[in-house]
Amino acid sequence: MKVLVTYASVKGSTAEVAARIGHGVAERGHQVTVLDVREVQSLGGFDAVVMGSAVRSGAWLPEITDFINRFRHELSEKPVWMWLSCIRVLEQHGEEHVRDHYVNSDLMKNLNLKELAVLAGRLSLDEVDWNERWTLAARYDGHTWPSGFDGDFRDWKTIDLWGASIAAALSEPVA
Repeated sequence: MKVLVTYASVKGSTAEVAARIGHGVAERGHQVTVLDVREVQSLGGFDAVVMGSAVRSGAWLPEITDFINRFRHELSEKPVWMWLSCIRVLEQHGEEHVRDHYVNSDLMKNLNLKELAVLAGRLSLDEVDWNERWTLAARYDGHTWPSGFDGDFRDWKTIDLWGASIAAALSEPVA
């Protein structure tokens, strides 16, 4: 199958996750193209779409919303997997918080969504300006001080397993 792995990233962390997922799916026999969502011109040549976005200021990036809106019809017909990269996953009940508050359910309801994964991301406080730090602190729920999340928390084993599960699902015969 021909698979598009597309992403919206700010500092490159989500782009690296996309490359890793794409590599894993390709290793299992699928033709994979990895592109920034802003570079995607058409979904016509693809059988499936895997898309991801960083979460910033309590929402996925506007580029992924634009992508979904541009290709709404095609994304309702092709199998779609989506992931969100968010440092908040590290907090107690963080995954549930991301799913409950950072997912645009109205936009998702018409997609042929097979799975939504929530993955820990990378946060380098040295790269974050004071306005962003203020936003992080304002959204903080009190479990662990946000500065404790300074670093790379991407779980490559989990990412690899998720990519393998997508490849396996794409290889299953269509009933």
